[in-house]
Amino acid sequence: MTCFVLSPSHKPRMNRRVAQECQSAGVARVFSRSTPHTDSYHRLLTLARFRASDCVGMPPDAASWSRWIPSVPTDGTDSFVLVNAHVPLCTVSGVDGEGLQADHDGLVRVDIVIRDGKVLDISPAGTRDPPSDVRVVDADGGMCWPTFSDIHTHIDKGHTCERSRNHSGSLAGADDSCAKDEAFWSQEDVRRRMEFSLKSAYAHGTSAVRTHIMSGPKQAAIAWPVFHELREKWRGKIELQGVSLSILRFFRDEDAAAELADTVKANGGILGAAVSCTDRGGHADDIYTTCGEELPALLDVIFRLANERGLDLDFHVDENGNEVSKGLLYIAEAATRNDFKGKIVCGHCCSLAAQAPAELARIIAAAHRSNICVVSLPIVNQWLQNRDVRGLCTPTKRGVTTLKELDDAGVQVCLASDNTRDQFYGYGDLDMLEIFRESCRIGHLDRPIANWPMAVTSRPATVMGLGEHHGRVAVGGPANLVVFRGRCYSELLSRPQLDRLVLRDGRPLMDDVPDYRELDVGGEPGANKRRKSLDMDAGAGKRGKGGA
Repeated sequence: MTCFVLSPSHKPRMNRRVAQECQSAGVARVFSRSTPHTDSYHRLLTLARFRASDCVGMPPDAASWSRWIPSVPTDGTDSFVLVNAHVPLCTVSGVDGEGLQADHDGLVRVDIVIRDGKVLDISPAGTRDPPSDVRVVDADGGMCWPTFSDIHTHIDKGHTCERSRNHSGSLAGADDSCAKDEAFWSQEDVRRRMEFSLKSAYAHGTSAVRTHIMSGPKQAAIAWPVFHELREKWRGKIELQGVSLSILRFFRDEDAAAELADTVKANGGILGAAVSCTDRGGHADDIYTTCGEELPALLDVIFRLANERGLDLDFHVDENGNEVSKGLLYIAEAATRNDFKGKIVCGHCCSLAAQAPAELARIIAAAHRSNICVVSLPIVNQWLQNRDVRGLCTPTKRGVTTLKELDDAGVQVCLASDNTRDQFYGYGDLDMLEIFRESCRIGHLDRPIANWPMAVTSRPATVMGLGEHHGRVAVGGPANLVVFRGRCYSELLSRPQLDRLVLRDGRPLMDDVPDYRELDVGGEPGANKRRKSLDMDAGAGKRGKGGA
């Protein structure tokens, strides 16, 4: 009979609930230890819901997904058949589309043959006999997605919200408190926080991350070497890309700008800048990112530096609700003027929502002609935009760009995480399912959802130049997949799907999200190793992983 540990907690209802579950499941009476935090409670409750007989033969390091899909090989085998899985048709490649019939939300039920870590075949569920020499794993209708690509993040300044607080929650407050946080920066500090972010993204099922990197003199000297180190360390697990982040005014000093561009080139990065991107973006008093009549000439400096070095460009643009903020239009015109052949990404573009219909159409058409990819950051911009710094008024304008209008015009649109637990957004965990879920709600991307899964998978992967198979459920490509318990979007997007199964090259990922205590100075390295889920009393006095 299995025994679990409970504690004398300040939340006695938690203990009573787990005890009741244990009793009804025929599990031995629990006894007390040190106070658990909420995550430990939920793990105990989940375990209690399985009878002791159901746990017989289960490996002690079993992950949460093993409860509902226990037949996944965990012995290093990378060959099996995943049957009865719902896949977004827009993410499938290498298959005759006529043989796959999508439902009203663009989902197809398929069987996926995985051989030697690659997708060998995709067929309508139940239409072919599975190979006799491999195990059959029944997804029971659960969704299967390709791994995620997160094209706009800030992992160099992530997890700093507690030490340098944005007391107003505004964009101006974020800029001010972010500048003050520079005093805490060292390579050790940045490395700890960046790697924590990568561990989180990896555990959630992300295989590519592009991060903007603070590129003032002090921060650039610290962050770019750490970026280079972590990119090599994580290669094959997460493809990491870096973008320099400077205000537009910085490019007045062409010598300093050329030095930064050389640093970006040496690190295999992307050149970036913030354009018309303050609360006063587009107005004459924005001397930092709009720069009055100098704006076109400063953009020409950026495009020239990129052309000379063969660099792509990635801008922060129009992060405000001002009708006069038209940085996207200026960038599109600069691309044409400079005959730019590289890739251009423009993040935020919130002010498009403030444009009159005719002007909106004109700006979007210019962006389309210049082949600009627009990245929307709905969660962060909803939190940051139109905030009353006094905290008295509810916001009436929401900082989300015109997602549907851009998409309908043929502009590539992606969704991404942006900031996580820093001055610009006090929350987040680089979970792209959360980003997709909230974007669907905020932007009304459902009815039907159809092709929007591409905005967090194949589309950003293509823009990032990651190859034809990345971000796709592709015949001939690696079996880098995320399998969810939810069978349809109303199930998938109603719960956080914490028991998702992440497959990398056909093998289940056992890494858990890291404990926030790893961010403490002197935190134990490697503390993200998954605790044996049946060894709940191991290390008395310690708390579980993944919660604060």
